[in-house]
Amino acid sequence: MTTAIQPETRIAVLLARHPELEQRLMTALPALAAMQNEALRRSLLEGTTLEQAARLAGLPPAEFVAVVRSWAGEQEEEAGCGPGGHAPLPPAPRPEWASRFAARFRIDADEMLATGVHPAARVKQCATALGPGEMVVLSSSFCPSPLILMMRQSGFEAWTGETSPGRWESCFCRKQDVAATGS
Repeated sequence: MTTAIQPETRIAVLLARHPELEQRLMTALPALAAMQNEALRRSLLEGTTLEQAARLAGLPPAEFVAVVRSWAGEQEEEAGCGPGGHAPLPPAPRPEWASRFAARFRIDADEMLATGVHPAARVKQCATALGPGEMVVLSSSFCPSPLILMMRQSGFEAWTGETSPGRWESCFCRKQDVAATGS
């Protein structure tokens, strides 16, 4: 069985087939949602593929497409752990480094998203500035799985877990610090 939604699927084509996904897409792609000129926005939707949109938003394209497929009901499992319905990652115990390293930066994803700013760039910027034994801590009301995967692909250690019902904490540090401490 072939999946109709592919990385090369144009956003306008997707929305024509699944208009109910527009709000979720705009949450996941804040740059498109913030665009005030409706004609320009429609033009971008016509010409932009899901893969291109994911890259522009700093999200891993394969994971983003998998989430969009889930929203459209093209996967058995429903992805519903956050705004935009990010697919949850398998639960993992909090790693030793996430309990030991000092939180140099604390970021509230919900506050950023409320202003129309996606936290991915800020998390990556802060993580790049980390010193030995330091970490970035992101709090959110959802599982930020695309961000976790993006940071891992960018060479950082990342962990996320639900600390209480509806509250998630995600920690990021430099891989070499974890390797140096044997954590």
